[in-house]
Amino acid sequence: MKNLALLILLMLLPNLILANDGAFFAKGNQLIPISETDISVKKEILTLKKIKNQYIEVTVYYEFFNPKEAKTLTVGFEAFSPQGDVEGAPKNGKHPYMSDFTVELNQAKLNYKVAYVFDSLYNKSGKIKAIDFKNFEGNKSGNYVDFFYVYHFEAHFKKGLNIIRHTYKYDVSGSIDYNYDFEYALSPAKRWGNNQIDDFTLIIDNGDFETFSINKSFFKDASEWKIDGVGKTENVKGAPNSFIERDALKFHIQKGKVIFKKINFKPNGDLFVYAVNSIGVQDFAYLPHSYYQSGNIAEPKTEFQKKLLKNLPFARRGYIFQNPELKSYYEDLDWYIPDPKYIPNVNLLTPEEKKWYEKWK
Repeated sequence: MKNLALLILLMLLPNLILANDGAFFAKGNQLIPISETDISVKKEILTLKKIKNQYIEVTVYYEFFNPKEAKTLTVGFEAFSPQGDVEGAPKNGKHPYMSDFTVELNQAKLNYKVAYVFDSLYNKSGKIKAIDFKNFEGNKSGNYVDFFYVYHFEAHFKKGLNIIRHTYKYDVSGSIDYNYDFEYALSPAKRWGNNQIDDFTLIIDNGDFETFSINKSFFKDASEWKIDGVGKTENVKGAPNSFIERDALKFHIQKGKVIFKKINFKPNGDLFVYAVNSIGVQDFAYLPHSYYQSGNIAEPKTEFQKKLLKNLPFARRGYIFQNPELKSYYEDLDWYIPDPKYIPNVNLLTPEEKKWYEKWK
């Protein structure tokens, strides 16, 4: 049975990073009905904001429609356990890498409970079958644990429209290959009465000066996305048994966020976002877009390399260089977006960038 539970968890976490490569901390998920229901999801606005490469701040707005008389329903949130270079034991009775979990239904804050469950068959006739944690014989701590979490609450749905606002945070995962990655389960939304989300919006805000990719698991091409700001996209071709196995869409965001909208959304795949650790930074063949990869850059050995580093903050903002060597170098970088209107101003850089600029003057 332990092997069965582990197999189920691995199937639910296809992008899992194992211990010797990094850490999987947590993934976002949909609210789900614990029993069969005719309540439908009319609208969902899901906002994911990456904070300082440390955690994902999740804000969800739902509109549910109850076609019949008022009813009370147990609603759950499945939080899969961390694996890899982690400590998997519960923290204060909750998921160790998830925090600030809140639910509000029709402007009333709801209380919730947390159950530890052994496998995906925890739902028994509309009730949650939790394990007896004290006497549980599986792994309860360390790099791998044999259970996961179900946050659950009682929701009283009035007849007609019901609004749920839901928030939480979870730690960003990472590995030797990924500077960061995070996941969000979209497909469980099909467990509601209409087997879809009638009107779905996904907003991802990874911050300015970021390059990241999104697997093409629930969309086909760039035309389905909007960049609210300044940026560009390129296609990434996956290959079986390679580092990048799935086709993806890569975003180079100078400023702003990305938005996906879909009517009658029936997600057959889940969200996986990742930023690859830059290759070539040791010999200056490449310089990263993100602040958070600056520490991977080697010490400069020539005056030209020092010039490259000094001007990196301006290149990120699209400065068109007059120096032919600098101009040629930055125009070859995939993330560079020239802005003829941008005028370099050291005083407008961030405090960290000012220190960077002074270091390489």
